[in-house]
Amino acid sequence: MLKIGLIGKPNAGKSTLFSAITSIDVEIANYPFTTIKPNIGISFIKDVCPETEIKAHCNPREGKCVDGVRYVPVEIIDVPGLIEGASEGKGMGNEFLDNIRDADIIINIFDSAGNGDKYSQSDGNLYGIDLIRDEILKWMKNKIYKDWQKFARKEDLDTEERIESKLLKKVATFGLKERDIFLIMSKDHFSSKLFEWTEDDVFRFCNDILTYVKPMFNVGNKSDIVDNETMERINERLNSHYFISAEYELIIEKAFANGYIDKDSLDFSYTDKSGENQKKVLEKMKEDYKVKKISRFFDVLTDIINKLGYIIIYPVLDENKWADKNGNILPDSFLLKNGDTALDLAYRVHTDIGKNFIRAVNCRTKRIIGKDYKLLNNDVIKIISNSR
Repeated sequence: MLKIGLIGKPNAGKSTLFSAITSIDVEIANYPFTTIKPNIGISFIKDVCPETEIKAHCNPREGKCVDGVRYVPVEIIDVPGLIEGASEGKGMGNEFLDNIRDADIIINIFDSAGNGDKYSQSDGNLYGIDLIRDEILKWMKNKIYKDWQKFARKEDLDTEERIESKLLKKVATFGLKERDIFLIMSKDHFSSKLFEWTEDDVFRFCNDILTYVKPMFNVGNKSDIVDNETMERINERLNSHYFISAEYELIIEKAFANGYIDKDSLDFSYTDKSGENQKKVLEKMKEDYKVKKISRFFDVLTDIINKLGYIIIYPVLDENKWADKNGNILPDSFLLKNGDTALDLAYRVHTDIGKNFIRAVNCRTKRIIGKDYKLLNNDVIKIISNSR
């Protein structure tokens, strides 16, 4: 399952957002370090479900499907708030940073109202964005550069092994794979001799990790109390394309959970349980979504994942009914990367199925496809394997 790290300075509103998007109650308060250990929950990205093509309702094993829209689960890790010096262990530093090792994507939630921030005059620091990225980079660099010269001397003796394989021994702990290192090396220039790498080179390599492998996105929270002009200025200077309101997300989730509205999307209708007070609050919120540049977090998440080239694939056993052996229609959905193949899907389903791959079937076209077939978003695929 795709893992998304939710990070930010204390009081940025991460805990409120986490509670809203995962339906898990966590402590929410306006003081530093409300979160003192990571909270882990499940949220979703949205896409059109293939069920609409076969006029039959799907049976998701995980997630849900509402009116032909599939909610594909992703794991959300809400980690303790980050302060300056975290890379040196200050505050919840080491605990915070250790919990983003496995994250595939990092989302930095910042307070777009900028309330109470004490950092320098540049906008990047005003909202804590520069601080967050710098602390993560310092932490990664310190981990990787430790005993670097000893490591480099040993690895440089082997002239046959590829540099990607050598570096993997240092960076695998951050969840990187050899193909991730290959991507970085194709985007940037580094000496082929590791002993020649300076501390600055390692820092630059870490920056490439946050750019190409574990990309970091900035999302402005508390935008319900910020005017459009301010959001435009933030967007221009910080290149932040997303603004949300964790408070509004929580209001919608609670209203839906309590039965005041019939769905957790903005096209909701009121139920008999909703009173005038509930309607007044929800109508104000609905109007803000309409006239202000605020997005629902589910839509932000979906847009980020689409931009990064992730695709949703549906493996099935029955290519005619698009079902599993028990007749469940489109029970599973997997997030893979654009360029992944039928063989990659087979390994995601199960290692033995990947090892014993024979061929696959594109269930839309009914054509036989090989292991090198490049998957497309919303493909429905049957894997044929010798695995028992």
